Amino acid sequence: MKNIAIDSAKIKSIIEGNYVYVDKTKYIHQILSAHTYYFLSRPRRFGKSLTIDTFKEIFLGNKDLFKEQYIYQTDYKWDVHPIIHLDFNQLSNDTTMKMKKSIKDDLLVIAKKHEINLDDDEPENIFKRLIISLSQKYQKGVVFLVDEYDKPIISHIGKGDERLQIAIANQEFMKSFYDNLKALEEHLRLVFMTGVSKFSKVSVFSTLNNLIELDSHPQFSDFLGYTQEELEFYFDPHFESMAESMQIDKAELYRLFKAHYNGFRFTNKPAWVYNPFSVGRALSLQEINNYWFDSGTPSFLVNLIKEKQFDLTSLENLEFSSSAIKAYDIRELQIIPLLFQTGYLTIKDSFEYGDMLVLTIPNLEVRKGFNSQLLSIYKNNDNVMPTIYRMKKLFEKEEFEEYFDMVKSVFTSILNNLIPKQDNVLDQVTKLSKFESYYHSLYYLLTSLMSDAYTRVYCEILNNIGRLDMAIETPNIIYIIEFKVDQALETAFKQIIEKKYADRYLKEGRSVKMLAINFSSKDKNVENWEVRDV
Repeated sequence: MKNIAIDSAKIKSIIEGNYVYVDKTKYIHQILSAHTYYFLSRPRRFGKSLTIDTFKEIFLGNKDLFKEQYIYQTDYKWDVHPIIHLDFNQLSNDTTMKMKKSIKDDLLVIAKKHEINLDDDEPENIFKRLIISLSQKYQKGVVFLVDEYDKPIISHIGKGDERLQIAIANQEFMKSFYDNLKALEEHLRLVFMTGVSKFSKVSVFSTLNNLIELDSHPQFSDFLGYTQEELEFYFDPHFESMAESMQIDKAELYRLFKAHYNGFRFTNKPAWVYNPFSVGRALSLQEINNYWFDSGTPSFLVNLIKEKQFDLTSLENLEFSSSAIKAYDIRELQIIPLLFQTGYLTIKDSFEYGDMLVLTIPNLEVRKGFNSQLLSIYKNNDNVMPTIYRMKKLFEKEEFEEYFDMVKSVFTSILNNLIPKQDNVLDQVTKLSKFESYYHSLYYLLTSLMSDAYTRVYCEILNNIGRLDMAIETPNIIYIIEFKVDQALETAFKQIIEKKYADRYLKEGRSVKMLAINFSSKDKNVENWEVRDV
């Protein structure tokens, strides 16, 4: 049984070290057989660096390395090409001056390696002359590979105005740097750039009008990440070992993995993939956990959601324009495009010929990791998970008195400055609506963290005559939940019955119960609650 390389982005060490390599060279061959300019955005830890390294080995002519892979059997010529590789994970970007120096130093090292003398100059000028010199020396097109092009920008976002100005300055420089590419097409074999985000004012997306953006291309929907078929083909021996260790059926383990790590869809094509980083970690350590989320969540996303008091319940089935999530301006950050491009939202469905998308949270790992971090910030960085685990046990045992005591305790600990301010200009109905939405979000945070492969939480569930606030599905009981603010519980029960919210669940063979929760705008907490059978 081959080992799993969980920390390596070098294809040579993976293949020669007898590690599992999920062959994606079919897609690389398609790229090499077509155009010159490509861009691919995917969330972090999805294999972008490994893809860049694969291109390098191919353009170095290392054919024998790929003798067990798809591309080896094709008609690809394996010509050696000069390569310029910039990895912005490794380049300094603390200031624009430091970034320019780091880029220049890397370019001069490449020039020296190829015995090309270049005058000391601005990095964009060195870049241009280096491409021309390499092309003329070897009589071959130059391969330009960029790993995490957006790191000099995104690493400064959400950290104050001073850092934002650095991000803007870095973006302006990179615009002038990439401006060279269009005019140098005759000297280039391939331009392949990766990143997490797409910024609307970076030159690569404006001047390169023939740039192929693979991130939304249906043909490359599963270029990065693992499909279900790939998971079972390459990793089945590891699933057998882990299932035996956990003393569960292998089919059940596959189901658990699907709930926790699958669900990423990047194009209109209905193709879902697993997070490769989490799959590798879980199988290597033989434990299901939040590996991808814990490996480094952008804090600015959480801070932005908190600052804008964003309604988190809307993230479950959010309708959004496909054009609006493609790129954004760092001066006017928008939450939905950020969440989509960084992997915290994904495509659930599309309609209107792909112009409109239904977005949702991909899986349990993302939902629980993201919401626990949000709740920790709401609770002033307290560790919330021990409380959540106790609440889950109480809810499952229907010990609701103690459960709601814990809910009230959490609400009490929420910082006062996060409570919506009552605007005297607003009418009473609008005020109550704002409070209900706010408490709905907080309660959703709490309950979503109780989710696992057997207990699921859903928000804003539509039927033909209304919208249910929440449903919690446990293995044995489905709870239909309606929220009110400063109203009688009977009003909530009446709405559940009149809107027929329970009808869709009555044929599932589980008990269905109604849960009404009323919040007090004065006390800023749960005022009363009641559970009834349907």
